[in-house]
Amino acid sequence: MPMPPLTSSLSKTLKLKWLFADLNSYFASCEQQENPELRGKPVAVAPLISNSTCAIAASYEAKAFGIKTGTNIGEAKRLCPSLKVVQSQPKLYVEYHHKILNAIESIIPVEHVMSIDEVACILDRSEQTSEAIIKLSAEIKRVVRVKVGECLTLSIGAASNKLLAKLASDMQKPDGLTILEPENMPHKIMHLKIQDICGIGVNMTDRLNKAGISTMHELWDADARKLERAWGGVLGKRFHALLHGEDLPSPPRQKRSLGHEHVLAPEQRSLDKAKTVLQELLIKVALRLRQENLYCQRLVVNVKWTNDEGYWSEDRTFTESQDNLLLGRVFLEIWKKAPKKKPLRVGVSLTDLVYASQHQADLFDKPQNETLTKAIDVLNEKFGKGSVGFGLATSSAKKLTSKIAFQRVPDLSEF
Repeated sequence: MPMPPLTSSLSKTLKLKWLFADLNSYFASCEQQENPELRGKPVAVAPLISNSTCAIAASYEAKAFGIKTGTNIGEAKRLCPSLKVVQSQPKLYVEYHHKILNAIESIIPVEHVMSIDEVACILDRSEQTSEAIIKLSAEIKRVVRVKVGECLTLSIGAASNKLLAKLASDMQKPDGLTILEPENMPHKIMHLKIQDICGIGVNMTDRLNKAGISTMHELWDADARKLERAWGGVLGKRFHALLHGEDLPSPPRQKRSLGHEHVLAPEQRSLDKAKTVLQELLIKVALRLRQENLYCQRLVVNVKWTNDEGYWSEDRTFTESQDNLLLGRVFLEIWKKAPKKKPLRVGVSLTDLVYASQHQADLFDKPQNETLTKAIDVLNEKFGKGSVGFGLATSSAKKLTSKIAFQRVPDLSEF
């Protein structure tokens, strides 16, 4: 029997409300914009120049050879002998991020910065038609090209909420535009896989499959209760509403952790040098903790070893703190437990966070430590990162730049 047409009872009341702009191959595009010799060529961006590391970005010319985020650089060179590998420049990507924001905001206000390479904008009444969105998108792309650079292209999606607008932006890459009009839903997305929707990863796909949902058609037809059971809570009900076009406010999120990771250069792959790098990372993340007015109660140290020897992680809990001296002592306790192996990647995380307004001071708190730490923060802000520290080699601290995470845009003061 032929399948009945798919319709949504909400389609008559929903409007095109959100525009989502996604930069294409962002890090690689920034590199191509900075260096004309890289334009039109396969480019991979890596944390360091080494065959043992992985690509954190690839240009579309490199993607044509099967190279993508996570591809081992040695394997990438085998797939594409002409590949240009460049070391990442996090500060450069943040600078371009701000240029792009300024360019977009000269056309339409940015409502949410979703990540280093994604923004969401609310459409006003005059912009809530397909014709207006086509003109608006063309103007956004033109202004970014003129004000920022010809290598920076965007894929744009528009829909009744951010989830669907994000999905739309992924449907035509690079430099595309997709509009998911409510009256044409869900027909426009029926050819997609359920994994194409943001938030449905490997684990969620498995849970949906066990619930008898493996296609977009089955996902759309599932009622809210079925999705609530699959998600194991109210998030399933929320997802059902978003998938069917409702525009729900984003729930407030309690920040759970702050962390930094660093891939060690070959000459740093010893426990002694990894220790120094970890101490520097700890200083950086503790500064973020104070800047965001937070206290932590747990420190986690993790290491990935070379030669596929797996991972090591150790943690300690303590009274709420944001003090460098206390965190440094806790780190040294943890590091005594580190196995005698060769490290490849190291990281620190501060977890069990509470806001300063909820901080409960300990009877044995030493306020002079906190005062000293904040005074050092002021001096480093005035004279440059790493100018003053607690007994560390500040010259090496200056060289350690912030790692770019797609979900978080570092402040330029972190570089």
